[in-house]
Amino acid sequence: MMKTGKILAVVLLLVISFGVQNSAAISLSQSIDKTEMAFEDSAKFEITVEWQGPQFGYRFANPLNPYIDRLKIGPFTSSISSIGAGQDEITTKKFTYVLIPTSSGEGKIDPIKISYFTWPDSVSGELITEPVAMTISEQKIKSKSSRFPIWIPIVGGLLVVGSGAAIYVLRAKAVRGRPTVKTPSEAALEELAKLKIESGLDLKRFQTGVYNILSNFLRSKYNINISGQSEERIVELLAKTNLSEQARMGIKNWLVQAEKDKYRPIDVAPGETVRLETELRRFFENVK
Repeated sequence: MMKTGKILAVVLLLVISFGVQNSAAISLSQSIDKTEMAFEDSAKFEITVEWQGPQFGYRFANPLNPYIDRLKIGPFTSSISSIGAGQDEITTKKFTYVLIPTSSGEGKIDPIKISYFTWPDSVSGELITEPVAMTISEQKIKSKSSRFPIWIPIVGGLLVVGSGAAIYVLRAKAVRGRPTVKTPSEAALEELAKLKIESGLDLKRFQTGVYNILSNFLRSKYNINISGQSEERIVELLAKTNLSEQARMGIKNWLVQAEKDKYRPIDVAPGETVRLETELRRFFENVK
């Protein structure tokens, strides 16, 4: 079954990739060699950008920064090549990632934004890849053979089982009665992950949730209530915290923009919610 899924993944994604995004001069395609993989395996994910003209016709402003879940990036390579000459010259640039599982379950690669500008007129633009999902099977646990006689651990276990059982029961009761306490940052990250799944690419719904998450975080961590406060008052309240000036400005801007987006019709790029979620997640991961 794994082998069949692997073949289907290659065929389907290769067919889809050629129709992802096209313009008159530059096009984007992507492929992955499997969507079902063993935990001990790896997958090859490739992004291809192609344009008519020489290699220096397009410049890519920033390195790609893919956000992936249940996977990590192993070896990474990029290449550029051209065929033909003059008006018939076609240039191809490839970004190739080897993805290695970090846990079993549903792995994913979020849309990746590729920013570029043309030469010599410096017209900017961007391409966005399609999201990719894959299934990662459970890790196989390798059994280790032992040269010790089997009766040795059995006898040892019997010697300690009497006293160990009583200690275990007492500790288990204590743990069950102890509530799990999350820090404000951990609670915010958990809410943000849930919001991302529920809102999808709906920016208006996402921004409504962002406002609530930031409000709860400031109330829990700094005892600040921003409900109904003006932008100037929010700045004053944030100034009393130990947050850096950059962090305070970031929170203020997120709150103000979220409040605006909740009540007005908006038309944004498909990757806007992904960008906002990434910024907020990094903030909550790093805030002291």
